[in-house]
Amino acid sequence: MAGSLSFATVCGSLHTCGVTAAGVIYCWGSNRFGQLGDGTTSDRKSPVPVAGNLSFAAVSAGGSHTCGVTAAGAAYCWGENSSAQLGDGTRTDRLRPVLVVH
Repeated sequence: MAGSLSFATVCGSLHTCGVTAAGVIYCWGSNRFGQLGDGTTSDRKSPVPVAGNLSFAAVSAGGSHTCGVTAAGAAYCWGENSSAQLGDGTRTDRLRPVLVVH
């Protein structure tokens, strides 16, 4: 990633994310539970794109999880899921975005 990014940011407990005008979510900071969504649990000192090649219209961050909504209204979440906060019907932490089921 060269240069600077322009986006609105949201903050979790120890991580920060932002969505660009092109719909790409970037996250950085603590990644113990996969809340950065890059497929790892490695902490990041600079922004990394969320995995999955999805296009998002909005992003929101919880304590150790993150969610994004596409322009079509589909919700995806990733990170800590000990209280089923990701909405995928499990209590399994997710390192990449998973579709919220309803």
